[in-house]
Amino acid sequence: MKTVAELRRERNIPIPVNKDSLYKPIERKQRKFNALIEELVVMEPHERKTHAMLQSLRVIKTEKLKKRKIKDEKKRKAIEVQKAKDEQLSRKRQREERRERYRVQDKAQKKMRRHAED
Repeated sequence: MKTVAELRRERNIPIPVNKDSLYKPIERKQRKFNALIEELVVMEPHERKTHAMLQSLRVIKTEKLKKRKIKDEKKRKAIEVQKAKDEQLSRKRQREERRERYRVQDKAQKKMRRHAED
């Protein structure tokens, strides 16, 4: 006994297709939205005062931050200058120490050579 698939393969019969099962493109109308409208907000006198106060506080805060930033920048530059000076002094001191070490080393080698010759 043969299966349905084997019989179809032997006789070259395609698989039956149910037309309702096929995917169809979905056609939709383009949606058109109304333009956005900005509503006007009229503030009460009390609200206006509080809003103005908050704005002034924000301005004060931003000014303080600017001042602090400038101050920190100056401080950082001063520290960089000091670091550069310290680095230069350190290099100079290390150079002198090396020169002294090599001078002492050379003296010791000369002394050893003199003793070796004797």
